[in-house]
Amino acid sequence: MPSADAPPVSASRDHPQRLALHNEVHARPPVPLWSNERILSQAFTLDAFSRREHIAWIDRASSAFPPLQKNIQQQSIRVLKLADESSRILLKWEMHGEFLALTIFAQQQDAAHIEGRAELMGRIEALLARNGVAPLHELPGQRLVAIDIVLEEGAPYADAFTIAKRFNDNTVLGSLITSNQNAQLWTDLQLDDEGYVRVVVRGSGMGSRQAGRAIQRLIDIETYRMMALLAFPNAKSLAEPLRNAELELAKVSEKIATAQKQETIDITVDAQLLGDVSALAARVEGWISANGLRFTAAEAYHELVKGALQELHESVIPGVQTLGTFMERRFEPAMRTCRWTVRRLHDLSDRISRTSHILKTRIEFVNESQQQSLLESMDRRAKLQLRLQQTVEGLSVIVMTYYATGLLQYIAKGLRTTGIDVNPDVIGLVSVPVIAIGLLWFLSQRRKKQPIV
Repeated sequence: MPSADAPPVSASRDHPQRLALHNEVHARPPVPLWSNERILSQAFTLDAFSRREHIAWIDRASSAFPPLQKNIQQQSIRVLKLADESSRILLKWEMHGEFLALTIFAQQQDAAHIEGRAELMGRIEALLARNGVAPLHELPGQRLVAIDIVLEEGAPYADAFTIAKRFNDNTVLGSLITSNQNAQLWTDLQLDDEGYVRVVVRGSGMGSRQAGRAIQRLIDIETYRMMALLAFPNAKSLAEPLRNAELELAKVSEKIATAQKQETIDITVDAQLLGDVSALAARVEGWISANGLRFTAAEAYHELVKGALQELHESVIPGVQTLGTFMERRFEPAMRTCRWTVRRLHDLSDRISRTSHILKTRIEFVNESQQQSLLESMDRRAKLQLRLQQTVEGLSVIVMTYYATGLLQYIAKGLRTTGIDVNPDVIGLVSVPVIAIGLLWFLSQRRKKQPIV
């Protein structure tokens, strides 16, 4: 037990990020929903300009409509109360890294009087215009997701045939959802005339927060599924180029294997092969750089879809395919294609790197062999030059001795004419060994002083 006299812990000792990190667990609370609600959710991909436009729009809307208190501090998620007269209307604005989600929650009178989509959107646009806020249809961005969910209270449908009439007799998916299986989920996952995927959630006895969590999971599944599938066209477009690149690399490897069997190495052939491999490596790295972020995001969105499906707690309605089973059979193959494409890209990059290393090793070996031959040739040339120098030095000693002896003899003859008794022949005889030995000693001393290269 702490002492009663102990001073209280000061808030200044908290980590500067403590509050933000703590609130992260409450970043996306589900909107509490009651029976008979109409939910329209759309997601838009944005560029930098569209993002700024949406932020400015939500700031104006937040000043015109009261936000829910628990979301007022959230800059990326805001829930505004547009109306609270005959029915409650909420607008949820969520800014994500790559997209923006706009969701309308509108309470309805009862299951028999669910408001039409056009009528509901008309009411919302009128509310926005009345408060000086730009209408939703004027906001920028490209719509990627649109889902229309009807949350209604009532007895469960007996079979898929009965509910299919609400989906133009299309084949429907269905399951029991929530942890206590007290609601039915029905959808055909088809786009209607306005581009919406229609979903019906029907049950009784769901709590408001339980219903909110279930609806949020359905919105997340559709939104993240479409965001993940943005990588699928990239994967399909890379299939043929990857196949061609793999064939090119196989041909280069075959040429290297053929060159290895030859006794002589042609440096020009290896240089050409290295140029081909470098060009191929640049192409593959370009594909990785251009598509890496998209594939990484797809994997993250895929995990979110799987998590949301698990949180629905689906159980089977006899004779009806569940949403999870449908995703397993239709959505998972597309994600496996993306993962396989990423693996092929990285495997190809690794193989190109190994091939390039082999070629560089061959070229380095040739260069080292050529350098060794050049050094041996230079060594032989140096030895020949040394021998030539020694020969020239020997001849120069003889020549210089001859001329020096002759010069001394001329001097001796001159001295003899002046009366000095000097024998030129004796002078020449004595001077020859003296001059020769002196020159040899001088040359040896000079060689000692020369630096060794």
